[in-house]
Amino acid sequence: MQKRLMILGTLFEMTDLVKKAKARGCYTVVCDGNADGPARAWADRGYVADVRDVDRIAEICRKEKINAIITSFSDIMFEMMVRIADRAGIPCYAKPEMLPAYRDKQVTKKICRELGLHVPEFRRTKAEEWLCGTEACRPEADERPSGSESGNESPDPWKIYPAVIKPVDSYGSRGLRVVWSPEEIREWFRGTDTELTHGEALLESVSRGQELNVQAAVVDGKVHLLSLADRMTAELDRNTIRVNYANIYPSRYFDQAAPVVTDILQKYVEKTGQKQGPVAMQCFWDGTKIEIGEIAARFFGFEHELTEYTTGLSLEDYLLDLVCSPDHGQERLRGHNPKGSGCAAGIYLTSVRPGIIKNQDSVLELATQKEAVGFHPFYKEGDAVGRFGPAPYYARIYFRTENREQMDAKIRAVMETVHVFGEKGEELLFRPDLQETSMHVK
Repeated sequence: MQKRLMILGTLFEMTDLVKKAKARGCYTVVCDGNADGPARAWADRGYVADVRDVDRIAEICRKEKINAIITSFSDIMFEMMVRIADRAGIPCYAKPEMLPAYRDKQVTKKICRELGLHVPEFRRTKAEEWLCGTEACRPEADERPSGSESGNESPDPWKIYPAVIKPVDSYGSRGLRVVWSPEEIREWFRGTDTELTHGEALLESVSRGQELNVQAAVVDGKVHLLSLADRMTAELDRNTIRVNYANIYPSRYFDQAAPVVTDILQKYVEKTGQKQGPVAMQCFWDGTKIEIGEIAARFFGFEHELTEYTTGLSLEDYLLDLVCSPDHGQERLRGHNPKGSGCAAGIYLTSVRPGIIKNQDSVLELATQKEAVGFHPFYKEGDAVGRFGPAPYYARIYFRTENREQMDAKIRAVMETVHVFGEKGEELLFRPDLQETSMHVK
């Protein structure tokens, strides 16, 4: 029977998935709210609908006789895929009852603590704890983060700085700020739109160490590591979360960290009941232990190609195996080497101040370099950019080298020589000072 496949998402990241599905003989239907999504050009049929409209898309699935559904690279797409599949009676690797474990970070942290795994200190807090200035506003002792002082010696309901504060229901980085003192928390509550906060926020301690990106596949309940990368970040200013400027595959710490992260994910999926499908984790490695930031039942966007560049495994092929030919997929993973060979990196250029692009010649030149294997600019000269937007990045460039030393040198060269100038000659790009940014765990 021909697979009639619903693919949620039509942006650039989904194009290869649609092409590969077509090459397998699948009838492909794509759907999201982006009427101009480039993946639409390759699909048999496309619908424009808000992915959160579960009833409408379930009806589309019934109309098109859909018998398989897939997506990736986005938390909201994953959640909606699960809900649509359940509503339309389509098989899916995850069930609605699993969603809190993968979509609610507070639930994730609770599960991790139950499993004895390390997570940052965190808690919900209310504006009145910080703004009224009375003892009655302070939390009870059992609400304090572990390790904090008790009693009446301090009016500070939070003891761990620096910390990240953000609205409870925020997505992405909306309203997020790094705070260093009680006064900065009070300033955040005074200055943040109450429509965004509703008087509440999440406080979380800032993790230390090398950030790692972990991608894996669950096959019959067993976790198979697919890739492990170093997520490189640098400071823009003291109140902004560190900016991701490169992801490097494989991690410098692969041999030490790979068995640890695999064991963590194995414990987690056993707790959630996930038997099949992708699972990914962002975490921090301090040289001795892992602190977990996020666990998701999807792959990472804007870097999934790097797994293929180093290991030969296409994550799109794996996702299609999952819904089209599970036995073939298991065979594909049986011989997989997650460390791979050579080194691949995604370099992410980010705009950090508003302006009109006048000259981006040095960015475009990156595509001509011999190590370049992928290049995706988001802007052209004359476009307006702002602080972190409007596109997710200014440009994304993929490089391959024979080893990590060559890649580190390549990244330094890019960050030292690439510029984007505005109409007044101002620099529009974030250019991290790598002399001040450790490229490895000390």
